[in-house]
This record gives sequence, structure tokens and C-alpha cells, in this order.
Amino acid sequence: MASTLVFGEQITVTAALGFIVREFTLDSSQLNGDDVLDGTLEGIDISPYVQSLTINRGRSDQFSSFRTGTTTIVLNNNDRRFDPINQASPYWDSSTGKSGVTPRRRVEIKSGDTAIFTGRITDIDVEYNYQLSTCTITASDDFVLLANAFTGAAFTPSAELSGARVSAILDLPEVDYPTTTRAIDTGVATVGSYEIAANTNAAAYLQRVAEAEQGLFYVSGDGTLTFTDRVTSVFSSPIATFTDSGSGGINYQALETIYGQEFLFNRVQTQTETGSVQEADDSGSQTEFGISTLALTNLLLSSDAAALTLANKLLSIYKNPAYRFDNLRVLASAQTSGDRDTIMSLDMGDVITVTRTFASGTPASVSDDYAIERITHQITPDRHTVTIGMYVADIVFPFTLNDATYGVLDATNAVT
Repeated sequence: MASTLVFGEQITVTAALGFIVREFTLDSSQLNGDDVLDGTLEGIDISPYVQSLTINRGRSDQFSSFRTGTTTIVLNNNDRRFDPINQASPYWDSSTGKSGVTPRRRVEIKSGDTAIFTGRITDIDVEYNYQLSTCTITASDDFVLLANAFTGAAFTPSAELSGARVSAILDLPEVDYPTTTRAIDTGVATVGSYEIAANTNAAAYLQRVAEAEQGLFYVSGDGTLTFTDRVTSVFSSPIATFTDSGSGGINYQALETIYGQEFLFNRVQTQTETGSVQEADDSGSQTEFGISTLALTNLLLSSDAAALTLANKLLSIYKNPAYRFDNLRVLASAQTSGDRDTIMSLDMGDVITVTRTFASGTPASVSDDYAIERITHQITPDRHTVTIGMYVADIVFPFTLNDATYGVLDATNAVT
């Protein structure tokens, strides 16, 4: 059964520590409709034993690749049920002489009905302190499968849209990523016909495709391998508003800002695998701040023209330093059930509006739209804190005839 936090939030942690069930048996007089050839592992609700858990998903910034999502779950193990060598454990399978507490078993964490992490056990650490014991289970999302998958013989694919290239790699027999747990956008960028060397790491190559597209490539909270193209967030509308005013949105606890040279680039250089360096410069910014260069090399884009388009796009976003919000912390367990459900549904690339009000000075408040690039959950019996990492959302609003704001064609309104 789910664990109920102090404020009423239901947290469920399910791990496939049980035995194989619904296994097809030849000549059996009974056949359930969901029987499968090799059976399926029985999921066990271990929520009552959870002392704390942490989830980390996303990337450090917009120029980094998405990391493998992880969770760390600390369990009460006083009765040794999670000890892999305990033959008296309810998870010990006497028919095989093995414990179900073993690496690569599935783990799912839900808040209410929403999955906020889905992955596989990678590590099990048991600690004993006299008669007390804890078991710490670490799990990773299915990026870990791609990180351990490599292409076979060298081959050269035809030029194709980025989404087609992602699907082609996932479909390779040596990768064989499940089709039922992936959501791949078509893509806007065309990736070139460049040789893929033998024994190329699948995860690293697919991140290069995402870099060329300037899209997102990650595993969602429900375990879906997701590839979004560059226009997905561009035409997105904010799906949640966070505020510190006590009204007009979801209340947050803390907000971090950054304003510096971290993302100041007034010269952008791009280069495809076989092309020449393409450069975009902003002389005004260079005169004021000095030259700061962003160089993206060995891109999978199909042409120099596409590389130059990317350089100009990045220059327009990063040519001047910008005051922006970076991390937002919210006490999810203290929210209304509706607001909490909204928070739990957020994932990478989703656009949110954040407002900060000030007790003194001008302006009295600042509000802007951001896209999400990382999410951290920290859960204990008395609270659930969510930290949302953000990057500047380059939103283009669709042209709306006769609208005072969106009825003018300019840099922020476009005909879709």
C-alpha cells in the first residue's frame, strides 16, 4: 500500500523483487489472457519500508547532455527482508535459490497516480548497526541500457531527419530498444550521411543527434525514452505558473537567479563532420564585453548552411548576458492535490511561468517563461520537496488575427 505523507500525499514505491508469474506452461489446462512466454516479475509495494528517497533527472545546463536519471531509496531493513543473502526473506525464491533483491529489477515511484521515476536497480547496499539495519537501493532509468549498447560493424546511413536517425539507431539489432517505451519526434534538422564507426556507443551518438537538432533526449518519469525536436518548446504555452505572492499560481519556497558570463557568447562557431567552420558574430556585444566564443564542432548536420543557421540562432539567444531564474524549490506535499498533480506531471522541456515579487525597489515584480531541464525530488515521511532547474524558453507565439499582442508578425509571433 502507498505511504501517506504528513500533508496527505500518497507515495508508492514498487520494485520487482517478487517471483516470476503468468509464465506460459506447455500443456497446462489453464491459460490466463496475459500469460507470456517467459513470465513476468511480480511487482512488490515496498512503500511502508521507505525512510527517504531522492530522484535526480535532467542535465546541468542547456549545453550539456541529459544524464541518466537516478534514484536512491533508503529502506528499513531491521528484519533483513532486503538482504540479498537472507534465505528467510519474503523475496527469496527457493525454487531458484536466489533473492529477488538483485540488480536490474524494475523500480517505479509514483506520487498519486503519476510516475515520477521508472528505472532498474543498479546497486544494493546493506548496513548493519547492532540490531538495526538499512538497505540503500540505487536505480537508474533506461538510459543505462543505451550507455551499455554499442553498434556493430561500421555503416553509413543516408541523410535523413533527426527523428528518423534516432529511430534507426534504436532499431539496430545490437541496440534493440523497446518500441513500446519510446516517443520520438520527426525532427526539423537533417543529419548527414556520415559513417558511424564500429562499436560506437548508442547513448553518446544519439546525444549528438539531439545536439544537431537542438532538441531534448531523455527518459521521462514514466520510463519513456523521449526525443523532442527544436520546435516543440518553441510553440509551447506555459502549463503551470509559480509565484511567491500567495495567489495566482503555485507557491514556491525559494528561487535562485544567475546573471553573469556563464551563458554569454557573442561569437558562435559551428562545424559539421566534413564542412568548414561557420561563424556568427555580434560586434556590439564583443565591443562591450569582449569576445566570448561558443564552438560546436563535429556536428551531424548535413550542410554548412544548416550549421550557419544554427550559429546565428544560438548567437541571437546568448549574445548578451541575461538576468534569469535558475532553480525553483517548491514544497509539493503542502500544495493542494490539484497543484501537486500539476507539479508531478512536469517533465523536461515543459514551459512554466515564474514570478518573483520584491518588497522594495523597481520593478515590483519580474515574470518570465522558462523551460524545464532538470527535476530533483527529496522525499521523507514528513515532506516532499521538488527542485526545478530551468533554461530560457525561446517561445514563438502563433500569429492570431486581430489580437493586440499576437496579431503582429515580429520576432515573437509567427504563422504556424
